[in-house]
This record gives sequence, structure tokens and C-alpha cells, in this order.
Amino acid sequence: MSQDELEELILSGKPVENVDLSDIDWTDMPDGALNARHCVFRETGLTDAELAGAKFTDCTFERTRFAGANLTDAIFSGCSFFDGETRVGCDFSRADLEGATFENCNLSTSRFGLAGLFGAVFKNCKAAGADFEDARFSKQAGSRLAMSRVSFLSTRLDMASFRGAKLDDCVFSECSLRQADLRQVSFASADLRNSDFSEASFNGAFLDNADCRGATLLGVDLTRLSSFEGLKVSSDQLTDLVRPLGIRVFPATR
Repeated sequence: MSQDELEELILSGKPVENVDLSDIDWTDMPDGALNARHCVFRETGLTDAELAGAKFTDCTFERTRFAGANLTDAIFSGCSFFDGETRVGCDFSRADLEGATFENCNLSTSRFGLAGLFGAVFKNCKAAGADFEDARFSKQAGSRLAMSRVSFLSTRLDMASFRGAKLDDCVFSECSLRQADLRQVSFASADLRNSDFSEASFNGAFLDNADCRGATLLGVDLTRLSSFEGLKVSSDQLTDLVRPLGIRVFPATR
């Protein structure tokens, strides 16, 4: 598809379907939300592109760079951001993804350094090995720092890195974070229910008032946390939690 044909479709509000958009210049696109379906973006530079409110359905992104792109309120459904041959994900560094939604997407090994993810939602996604280190989950409101907000729902985040992230009040519901790097992460008042944190590294993490009921906490060492005052757990989780402390739990006797 030519540049002119694409711009005409965007201006008309019509969907862009079943085309290769790898060679499009995204630096000066016309106003209007892109609606792309079954399209291919291969080694595409979407750096600083204005794509607020765009919709991408069943699109393939291979080694695509979204650095600095405006993707606020964008919706990605059934998209792949992972190149199976090179095992490399896409680069979202510095992208503005406030209010964006990823559903049924493959984001494995993608990078989100300094990306704005306030209010973003990841649902039923694969994001194994994704790098969220230095991503921004909070929003500045005047002189006050607003509440952190991001939701990961039924998403696979095994071996992902969130090191040092501020994830207070965020949601990780029924996710898998096996062997994830959660060092120095602040999970204060976060909803972590029914997620799998087996062998994840929580060294220096803050879990004050976090809700971990139903979560798998195998390998979590309370002595290595910075704090966990008010941590909520289920009674059947106590054995795994206190084992590193040398405490043995026995059934109640009458």
C-alpha cells in the first residue's frame, strides 16, 4: 500500500486491512485514528508516531520500534510483537501508552523502558521475559504524584523484569510471574491474588498491605523483603512463607 492510499483511508475513517505497512513513513501522518486489521509491520520505525486511539487487530509486529510514540488509549487485540526466528520482541521505550489495552497479544521479550503505562491493561497476554524496568506506572498530577495504576489480568510474565518499579495499588490477577525479577518493587496495597510468584526474586520489595491471597509464594523469603506490614495471605500459604524462617506449621490438634 502506498503512503497516499494509507493517508486517504485514515482520513476517511475506513479500516486498513490485509496489507504490509512496513515501509510507511509515520513521521507526519494526518489526524484520524488508524484502524489496522491483519496488517504487517516488519522492522518498522514508529518512533514518535502520533497513534492515539489507534486500533490494531490481529496485526504482526516484528522488530518494530515504538520509541516515543503516542499510543494513548490505543487498542491491540490478538497482535504479535515477537519475532519467533530471532526471539526478539518490540521496543516500546519512552512510548506513551496511557490507557492502552493489550488483549490476547504476544509481547514476549518486549522492552518498555521509560514507557508511560498509567492506566494500561494487559489481558490474556504472553509477556515472558518482557522488560518493564524503568517503566512509569504513575502519573504526575500537579505537585502531587497520582496513584500508580496498571492491570495485568491472566497474563504470563515469567522471567519478566519489574526491578525498582512503583506498582502500588496495581493489579496482577491470576498471572504467572515465575522467576520474575521483582527486586526493590513497591507493591503497597497491590492486588496480587491468585498469581504464581514461584521462585520470583522479591529482594528489597515492599509488600505493605498487598493482597496475596490465593497466590503461589513458593520461594518467597520474608527476611529479604524491605517491609510487609499488613500483608494479606490465606492460611494455606503460611507453610511456604514461614519455612525460610525455620518455622514448621502443623495441623491444629484438639
